[in-house]
Amino acid sequence: MHLVEFTFAKPPRAPEISSDAVLAALWAVCGPADGVEHIRVHASRAGARGAAFLLAPDEAQAVRQYRAVCRRALAASAALRDWRLALPTEA
Repeated sequence: MHLVEFTFAKPPRAPEISSDAVLAALWAVCGPADGVEHIRVHASRAGARGAAFLLAPDEAQAVRQYRAVCRRALAASAALRDWRLALPTEA
């Protein structure tokens, strides 16, 4: 199991949303192939940050898998419109 930290940055004028809303957006796009076992999120005025535990063959693969989850959540959630993924960055 691998730990992957993540950070979402929100535009300054975007409304704040709860940690639960960010968490729901992430779980909504997770599938069995993503290997996600657990997610923790803390939302703030700047966006949200957190950590996820994933099953993956190695750390690099875990980061790729979770980066894909984060991007799907940003694309699928109206609440996260205009937010961006700040971490993990592309390798």
